[in-house]
Amino acid sequence: MAKAAAKGGEIARVIPGSPAKKVKLQPGERILEINQVRPVDLIDYLAAEASDRLHLFVAGPEGETREIRLEKAAEEPLGVVFTSAVFDRVKTCRNRCLFCFVDQMPPGLRETLYVKDDDYRLSFLQGSYITLTNLKPADWERIRRLHLSPLYISIHATEPEIRRKLFRSPAAAEIMPYLKKLAGWGVSFHGQLVLCPGINDGEVLFRTLTDLGGLWPALASLAVVPVGLTAYRRGLPELRTFAPEEAREVLAMVASFQEKFLAAYGSRLVFAADELYLLAGEEFPPLAGYEDLWQLTNGVGLWALFKAEFLRSLAGFSANCQERGYSPTGRRVVLTGFAAAKLWEELAGEVQKVFPRISLEIRPVPSAFGPEVTVAGLVTGADIIRNLREQEAAPGATILLPAVMLRREEGDFLDGYSLRQVEEAVGRRLQVVETTGEAAVRALLEGEGCQR
Repeated sequence: MAKAAAKGGEIARVIPGSPAKKVKLQPGERILEINQVRPVDLIDYLAAEASDRLHLFVAGPEGETREIRLEKAAEEPLGVVFTSAVFDRVKTCRNRCLFCFVDQMPPGLRETLYVKDDDYRLSFLQGSYITLTNLKPADWERIRRLHLSPLYISIHATEPEIRRKLFRSPAAAEIMPYLKKLAGWGVSFHGQLVLCPGINDGEVLFRTLTDLGGLWPALASLAVVPVGLTAYRRGLPELRTFAPEEAREVLAMVASFQEKFLAAYGSRLVFAADELYLLAGEEFPPLAGYEDLWQLTNGVGLWALFKAEFLRSLAGFSANCQERGYSPTGRRVVLTGFAAAKLWEELAGEVQKVFPRISLEIRPVPSAFGPEVTVAGLVTGADIIRNLREQEAAPGATILLPAVMLRREEGDFLDGYSLRQVEEAVGRRLQVVETTGEAAVRALLEGEGCQR
């Protein structure tokens, strides 16, 4: 059947009790056509799905096709989860950025980690950052026509020569005309600036913030992030991390612009990544200083949010325990990255002020990416195995690790190890904790005689 030639969206999961379940759609099948639309991505699919009557053409794993008609409430989803938000081919990056993290990956990780996606559809659907350098006229027209907003855009600098140097591509020189085009269409966007010392900080950063500030309210937020470097930069341009004084200068500039933007727009607009405060040795702003927390995935405000949640939950747990006359005991080992370990020590002190019979060991785990990579999300399964073999946790201790180390759906680490494989290798059970302050308090204290 001709319709089977289209790739369509592959179903990964069918929601129990959904219309899809009732018509016996199955994982592995592909939706080729929905209400006469052959979707190339989730955007097409969602627009066609919003109907009270659906007419589907579906292909099975062997290519066999079937036709399905069903009725449902227009606002009710069909009830399928796809393996990817893009059904044809992910648009990849054509640039050769000085700081590209994919180019610095160690070997032996999951294959998908080496894909340089630069797809405007994933930007709209999932919040991934794009450069705007590979868009064709039809892509721009689709963004305008469907009003795909907000988008997430890698800007890094507004001066053409600096951008050309950063992206190592003449096509990337200009950015302001494209941002103004989006603003003119009423499309909002979030931006990021990955700063490389001596290249796009200092006066270049001042001009960039000045230029971008003029795009409010289309520009909804802007993250300022220090360059991330690994031990695998062989054959790549020489770059370095920020020295403490340099990081403090960036923070001072960000604070100055925040004050200006807050007075003019009622929003600080630009926010520094948590890592800059760590590099500078400065205190984090209070949670309110991050406003709507638009840039959490860029590491902006993560720790302020986690700390506020943690202390609030700890206070509630403490009050409950005092009422019941309970005092939790036991040993806990928290495995994390070096950056978070410094911050965890502060929270461990707060726990032990209230519950002195709880023993907390905060253990930073070196990452396979190298000593300059300190985030927990880049700790691999092999790193955990190595650490626990070299330094066994105390017998009977509960070993905790943040969920950010594993993929949510598949439950595996960056290097493909499953949680079970790691547990078998070290002969200990590991407890995965969601990365919220409340979840952390529950993991540390519940099951010890009192509940929050």
